[in-house]
Parts: sequence; structure tokens; C-alpha cells
Amino acid sequence: MASPPNHPLRAEGGGTLRWSQAAWALLVGFLTVAALSIARDIFVPLALAILLSFALGPLVQVLRRYHCGRIPSIFAAVLLAFLVIFGVGAVIGSQLADLAGNLPAYRSNVIDKIHALQQSVTSNGLFARGAAILSDLGKEVAATPPPAGKPPNGPPAAQHAAQPQKPMPVEIHQPEPTPYQIVESIVGPLLQPLATTGIVVVFVIFFLAQREDLRDRFIRLAGARDIQRTTHALDDAGERLSGYLLAQSGINACFGVLVGIGLWIIGVPNPLLWGTLALLLR
Repeated sequence: MASPPNHPLRAEGGGTLRWSQAAWALLVGFLTVAALSIARDIFVPLALAILLSFALGPLVQVLRRYHCGRIPSIFAAVLLAFLVIFGVGAVIGSQLADLAGNLPAYRSNVIDKIHALQQSVTSNGLFARGAAILSDLGKEVAATPPPAGKPPNGPPAAQHAAQPQKPMPVEIHQPEPTPYQIVESIVGPLLQPLATTGIVVVFVIFFLAQREDLRDRFIRLAGARDIQRTTHALDDAGERLSGYLLAQSGINACFGVLVGIGLWIIGVPNPLLWGTLALLLR
């Protein structure tokens, strides 16, 4: 005989099922986060490559319309994209070097601003009283009470011997680095960015070269019942995403150009650096 819906056994079984589902969900979430953390060196370049492949898809199609082959169009688009990226990086690096070289010229201006800030803080009674209160509290915390009991008895020599001795200063001298260590210190920090760049380039070329094949494989997995409608939906989604990325890049470029021109007009140093940073950070 079946138990009614509000039977205790059925309620207990439903609670156990819910707990098991929650436990499985937590386990799957933990394993997913662990896998993403372990394989982040692959997933991050993969995500960048997917975005770049969608952004470069229209450029590849335009080059193919002008009777360029598929592979030459892909290599030309990828080369142009990374030349632009490296060019922006070179501009930022040169502008930062120029800014670092001009920092001594700004020293007096920065010192004047600091002195003005100090005067404004000390001249205001509220800030002065607050600083005095904090100073008194610090002195009270740092002060240690005298030890309880009588002072130690004995001859002065014994008392002098009982006093702690001052620590002896020690200097540590590092040995001269070997040529291998010098090369490793220079080349070591560059290996990770170069490896990431290489992985991104390989993924972008693969995605652009196998774009239709990847689409067909996804259709066979997800939308085999209605191939025509699924193909149209994927093509439309890809075109919309590519158009969105290109439009966003154009808007960011116009924003950076306007910021750089405005800063150049009002006389701010290194307007190209700040315009480029505005472009990237937007």
C-alpha cells in the first residue's frame, strides 16, 4: 500500500534526497573551481583567444572578399592585431619612461603640495587636537610600568653584569651574481608573458581556421534536430558578438583620443599615455 504524500517516511526520504543533491552540487562546484584554478594558465589564454577570434572574424571575411586566401587572410588579421597590441604596449612603455624621466622636474611641485597639506592639517584645531590625542595614547601604550618589588641588591659590578648587552650589528654580503643568474633574472620574468602570447596566437589561428568546422561540430552536438535554424542562430550570434566587440573597440578608441586631445589642450604632460590608459581601462 502506497504511503500518503505527508507520510513521515516519504518526508524523510525527500529530505535525504535534497541533502544528497546539495552535497553533489557542492562537490561539483568545488571540483570546478579547483580545475579552473589549476588550469588557469590554459583557460585564460583560451578565453582571450575566443574574444580575439570573434573580433577578427569580420576582418578575415573582408580580406577573403578581396580574393585573399583563407590562410593568408587569417595570418594577416592575426599579425595586424598583435602589431596593434604590441604598438600600444610600446607607446605605454615609452610614455612611462618619459614620465619617470620627468619626475625630478615635478619634485618641487610635489613638495610644495605636501607642505601645503601639512600646513592645512596643523593649522586646523580639530586635526591638531586629534593628532595630539593620538600621540598621547601612543605614549601611554608604549610606556611600560616599573617592575614590582625592590631594586636588585648587590655590588655595582654585578648589577652592570646583569644588564642586557647590546646586539652586535651584522652585515650580510651577497656574492657576485654569475652570468647565468644575470641572464635568468632578465629572461625569467619574460617567459610567462611570452608563453601566454604564444598560446593565444595558436588558439586564435586555430579558431579562425576551423571556425565553420567548430560550428558544425557544435550543431551536431546541440542542435541536430533542426540544423538549419541552429546554423542560422549560431551565425547570427557570432556576427552580433563580432559587431559588438568592434563597436566597443571603436567607442573606446574615440574616448581615448578625445581624452588625450583634451589633456594636450589644457597642457597636461604625457597626454598620449593618459589617452591610451583611458582607452584600455574603459
